[in-house]
Amino acid sequence: MDKRRVQCEFFMPIVGNSDKKPHQAIAWTLLGNEIRRVFPAGHSGPETFYRGDALIPGEYEESPGSPPITDTSRRYILAIAESKVNDLRLLLRMAAHTFDQQAIYLSIAGIVEFVAPTEEDGYL
Repeated sequence: MDKRRVQCEFFMPIVGNSDKKPHQAIAWTLLGNEIRRVFPAGHSGPETFYRGDALIPGEYEESPGSPPITDTSRRYILAIAESKVNDLRLLLRMAAHTFDQQAIYLSIAGIVEFVAPTEEDGYL
């Protein structure tokens, strides 16, 4: 069993990219359920999954030199086995489709990457 855990943090914008409308409640429920399914607790110690209900303001650029676009996100923090990081990437690619996002900001032990979906990834 892989006991070493890494902190993974991601932000899920509260509106879709194309229509700028808030996501339906079922999308948030599906995300939480999938996180719990892929990363079951079954351990002793602190929580492995944290979702902040406080909304986090942010901004991004669609392309270099374009004006910044402001957005608001929910912040998620997970403590997962290093061997399961690719499972998180796959989950986030599916979530990107479900939540209508071009990419999801993901930080793994302080190293940032942007997880972008492909057509093959499907939905939550």
